Amino acid sequence: MKNLYRISTSVLLIITLSGCALTSTQKEAASSFALASASIGDFSATEFNHFRTATIDMNVTSVAIHGNAKLLNAKDEPNLDEALKPERVIERVKAAQALSSYGKLLLSLVTETQEAELKQASNNFVDSFKSASNKKLKISDAQLEGLGQLVQAIGSLWVEKEKADAVKEIVHHAGSSVDELCSQLIDDFNATGLQSAQGFDATISNLIVDADMALKAKGTSYTNRLIAINGMKQAWGEREHLTNISSQAITTLEKLKTANEQLIQAIENDSLSIDDIKALGKEVSNLRSAINALSGN
Repeated sequence: MKNLYRISTSVLLIITLSGCALTSTQKEAASSFALASASIGDFSATEFNHFRTATIDMNVTSVAIHGNAKLLNAKDEPNLDEALKPERVIERVKAAQALSSYGKLLLSLVTETQEAELKQASNNFVDSFKSASNKKLKISDAQLEGLGQLVQAIGSLWVEKEKADAVKEIVHHAGSSVDELCSQLIDDFNATGLQSAQGFDATISNLIVDADMALKAKGTSYTNRLIAINGMKQAWGEREHLTNISSQAITTLEKLKTANEQLIQAIENDSLSIDDIKALGKEVSNLRSAINALSGN
């Protein structure tokens, strides 16, 4: 009789706790948002590295044809990377990685994930947000540590309930910071602003002018004319890359911001619409298509 009572009590407890798990709608919202967040974060990190590498390559070409680019600046410091200095690019990459780690942690919490993988995703989230932390991110190191500990404490018995609690706390506390990360990345991809894309665009314009002048000059050697033609080709290619991919990245990030607000609400109330979150998949697909088209894949 006692054993029957214990079994009955355990079953009742399981039913009670399972009722605290995320609903199918909430899981779909978190999963769709997570995939988009991870994808755009990883893309952004790669793109900022591309900006810097291509900037150096174009400035090497400019120097070779006696253009306006300089090997050294007025302080005799290396200048081929111009506005995209390592410390500036690293700062941008950290923001992108934080956005990606947020998505990957949410995905780990709403899908079947091994305990070790879940804890690694948690560690990556905490570390990347700390690394990207600045005055605009409204989450403290102490809050990040607390969220990390919440995930680390997930056991094996009432795991769905604990995962649901973790998702709700993470979305609640990190949501505004995710919005700010999106805003920062949007500014960086805007070629008319004063951030990464603007510096990249300026380098493209400078090389086009330098190559054009070299090709028009009567005394330009055959070798330098060939370098100038290839430089012009590279500059045009990078301009097309920047115009198309950055434009699509901005659109995707803007929609991610909208979906982030919807996710925050959906986690609190599963009766609300998640249409904006569902639409994210299309934007990420459009971004991938643009990348593949311009890279020849």
